[in-house]
Amino acid sequence: MPANIHLFVVVDEIGKDGFLVRKIYSSPDNPHLIAKNLSELQIKNEIWPEKYGMRSVAPNSGATVAQHVYSSRKYPSGYISTSSEFPNGSPRFEGKTVYIDIEKAKAAGAKLVSTDEILKALEDYKRHAPKNVAKIDEIAGWVKNIDKEVLVQADKVPAKAIFTPTSHKVTNAFIKGARVVRVFGIAFTAYDLKVATEESIKQNSIKPISVEVVKQAGGWGAAIAGARIGVVVGATVGIETGPGAVVSGAVGGIIFGTAGYLGATWLTEYMQE
Repeated sequence: MPANIHLFVVVDEIGKDGFLVRKIYSSPDNPHLIAKNLSELQIKNEIWPEKYGMRSVAPNSGATVAQHVYSSRKYPSGYISTSSEFPNGSPRFEGKTVYIDIEKAKAAGAKLVSTDEILKALEDYKRHAPKNVAKIDEIAGWVKNIDKEVLVQADKVPAKAIFTPTSHKVTNAFIKGARVVRVFGIAFTAYDLKVATEESIKQNSIKPISVEVVKQAGGWGAAIAGARIGVVVGATVGIETGPGAVVSGAVGGIIFGTAGYLGATWLTEYMQE
């Protein structure tokens, strides 16, 4: 069926470098959260990081990695504890689950402390706290075998880097759907051009194909620079979808305009096929 599609969806991929999992408070009435005596903004960061972003409790603290892992309550720090066990996180903790997009968090300035780096810090910490060696060893066992702990050091992890299980699922579905929309958008656009071209040939007039090209150019705004070049280049290389320079030039503009938007890889694959 003929279809008019004048939309390009630009999709921002998620999870390029994977996700970290954090269990957070699900209610402001949680007694452990109340005991922290946090500000209203900090409480929002703790409960709804997917809306307000995520912050460490004490970003200016001098607490070390080992101190944070040993007792984050005793040593408030600039670190945020997470788990690399995606999607469930550590079984030792309960609460609302959120996912941190590693690539987006790093882009915002976050630094990660890996599980191995935490274990090394704990091993070094035993020299400074010899009376607590047994407890430190126990915590190291949790870090390595259960929590798969990774620390995030950042003034703030932005909301756009944080997903709930529901928003993660919906976003993934949208991305997959957007790819389909983009692919079929190209196919349907080519079909419309074919119909307009046939009408131009019937009428022995440039008008139908001209109208279609102008109409589609409005819908392909993101590729307009490439399209301007493409109308000329398409005719030059003789991309044939029908008789005459009118067809070659018009469709060439769409093809090269698309290549200008999607990149050379798309054009190469198209030409090979």
